[in-house]
Amino acid sequence: MKLSREINAPRVLIFGYVGIIAIGTVLLLTPVATTHGISFIDALFTASSGLCVTGLIVKNTALDFTLFGKCVILALIQIGGLGYMTLSTTFFFFLGRKVSLRDRVLFKESINVLTYQGLTRFAWRVFRITIVLELIGTVLLFFGFRNTFSPLHALGHAFFHSVSAFCNAGFSSFSENLSLFSDSYFVPLIAALLFVIGGIGFVVISDLYYTYIQKMKKRLSLHTIIVLRTTLVFVVVGTLFILLREGTGSLAHLAFPKKLVVSLFQAVTPRTAGFNTVTISLFSPITLVMLMFFMFVGASPGGTGGGIKTTTFALIIQWVKELLLGRHGQDITAFKRRIPIEQAYRAVVIVALSIGVVFCAFFLIMLFDNPQPMKALLEVFSALGTVGLSLGSSTNPYCSFSFDFSWMSKLVIILVVITGRVGTITIGSALLKPHPIDYKYPEEPIVLG
Repeated sequence: MKLSREINAPRVLIFGYVGIIAIGTVLLLTPVATTHGISFIDALFTASSGLCVTGLIVKNTALDFTLFGKCVILALIQIGGLGYMTLSTTFFFFLGRKVSLRDRVLFKESINVLTYQGLTRFAWRVFRITIVLELIGTVLLFFGFRNTFSPLHALGHAFFHSVSAFCNAGFSSFSENLSLFSDSYFVPLIAALLFVIGGIGFVVISDLYYTYIQKMKKRLSLHTIIVLRTTLVFVVVGTLFILLREGTGSLAHLAFPKKLVVSLFQAVTPRTAGFNTVTISLFSPITLVMLMFFMFVGASPGGTGGGIKTTTFALIIQWVKELLLGRHGQDITAFKRRIPIEQAYRAVVIVALSIGVVFCAFFLIMLFDNPQPMKALLEVFSALGTVGLSLGSSTNPYCSFSFDFSWMSKLVIILVVITGRVGTITIGSALLKPHPIDYKYPEEPIVLG
């Protein structure tokens, strides 16, 4: 019997996420998790946002949750950032047990790698990279927090933000998010570095390590080159755009060095991190549109972020260029290497499905609650990109705009963040049963354009 008939990897993967969300919801509903209680829909929303490393909140994380509640949220963030299949595969590797073919299929599906070779060792490598970088981030952020809090509280806040930043979650143990350190250079830059490293993906980190540190490879993979170059372009373009557009607007009161740091931070955070050092509701509409586009593209495959991914965007741009040059039906070339045309088809499907999800979610939210369109649209993009940026609640300054939604619209956002985390292709593959066609119909062209 074929493996595809024995196991639907996307479906099992989604059931796993739903199961963990259910456990997180139950834990958050316990009296010891919150200071004043929480409704079922808000507990479900928080658990989903945590596991899907999104950062949209309908409760004040700092005040509405106890230490136990914050630990539950942090655990969900860590599981979501690494991926539960990474953790389980690492656990089996640590015990010296063999990982079944079924688990290999699920792990490969969860981290978007191209081969089954060395998956267990890769999982163990991902785990070690995560722990080391989060501990380094904790130490560095501790030095940024120690002048504001007692040593113990500074350490706790540093650990929470290090995990949240590296996992691109956007959750903060401060009511004001990182705007509490808007006058600091050190804290925003360390946080930005963490979520950039987490966002480029473990495949890239591993490739850089074995190429430049271990010297086991002569050159970087094409995947790494595309990720790094696309990421650099987005960071530079985003920083310059915000600096030029908001430098004489919402950031006009800041000195130039501070404008540059804020612009850099806010250009990087839409790449699925979700932190903010300034109130983005003060940004001009065109800047918000750019942020939505950045959230839609998101991070890179195999990392801790969401979105359609940088490689998908770069591949479509290159394919359009190839088509305009008249190279129809050929493999795509990039940096003197060929990319199979089938991957371009997959990229188009990802973008099409993602646009469909945004449109449907926005339509339903407008139907259920009829909120301000710009705020609702940004909330949907933020949910799909698992970012967490929001224009804020109209009644609660410490919560996302989702706080104002009815339970139906909150449920829509929950479904969108799950879709953003596991991927539109995975959702589609789980819902539709494979049905190959062994025949062809007569060909007839249609008019396009």
